[in-house]
Amino acid sequence: MKSFRNIAVAAILSVGAFSAIFYSSCSKTTTDPCSGVTCQNGGACSSGNCTCKTGIGGKVCDSVYRTMYANNYKGDGHDNGTPVQNHTNYVLSFTAATDTNYVNMNIKGTFSDGFIHFIAPIVLSNLTATGASFTITPTTYAGWNYSGTGTVNVTTATLTVTEDSAGYSTTNTFTSLIKQ
Repeated sequence: MKSFRNIAVAAILSVGAFSAIFYSSCSKTTTDPCSGVTCQNGGACSSGNCTCKTGIGGKVCDSVYRTMYANNYKGDGHDNGTPVQNHTNYVLSFTAATDTNYVNMNIKGTFSDGFIHFIAPIVLSNLTATGASFTITPTTYAGWNYSGTGTVNVTTATLTVTEDSAGYSTTNTFTSLIKQ
């Protein structure tokens, strides 16, 4: 009889232990690490952190890098003509486009006398909070074809732009345009 009682006590203890484990595992609430995290500008939450689209940064994808570059930059440059022409107080204006892929902008180059050199769309690459590279989308402005590349950040910009028309080609280089 004693062994039956030991078996019964062991069974009751086992059922009690199992029930306690089962109950405590069911009563625990698992929280979603993305609960309460709102990623902006098309970002997606994973494991409590936002993964941002190209051109976006910040803890919750709240920094659109190209808006940091939307400024006027002013400086000097030259062309490769014969004779070489120097350009002083050249202004390169960056404006953000309205697309949602966050890598497009527009630029306008203006000579010191106010004459607009060109207006063209650009595509940014290697975007970070500290700067980006850009490529001018081949554009025709005032009968000239424009293409080129450059860099931009929150304080400076560079530009190399080639203009072609009727067999005449020249390249203008600006290596130190300063944010105004």
